[in-house]
Amino acid sequence: MHRTTTINFDVLADVKIGSKVAIGANNIILCTNEGCKSSKKSTLTIGERTSIGEMNNIRASGGDVIIGTDCLISQYVSIIASNHSTGLNDCVKDQPWDDEKTGVTIGNDVWIGCGAKILPGVTIGDGAVVAAGAVVVKDIAPYTINGGVPSKFIKARA
Repeated sequence: MHRTTTINFDVLADVKIGSKVAIGANNIILCTNEGCKSSKKSTLTIGERTSIGEMNNIRASGGDVIIGTDCLISQYVSIIASNHSTGLNDCVKDQPWDDEKTGVTIGNDVWIGCGAKILPGVTIGDGAVVAAGAVVVKDIAPYTINGGVPSKFIKARA
């Protein structure tokens, strides 16, 4: 792990980082429950031999972030496990987090391209590829290539 990367977690969080994981410079990785406006316990799991590039934002607060083995996460990627509710009667910052759509699960052998955004409630199947700049708002099938805003199926891996 590069010395400029920050991993913040509290005593209530569950953090597991596998062997031979490489984490590049200037990443912010959070796994916190304290002060969180969610009833869900946060878990962060990074599988063995996964490589995380530079300048990424991984937030496992209010939901789990599970990253499988042998994954490649490029630079400037955001992986967000939870989101604020957006009801009309209160300021967004004062509302509890949306506990219905939480967590991100990334399978094994997944490649996430530069600048991709992975939003809450998403599962990315084994062997999938997420193109640079994609915004992933729904599940991605295994061994497929997906891209765009919002992310859509492009083709199966050959």
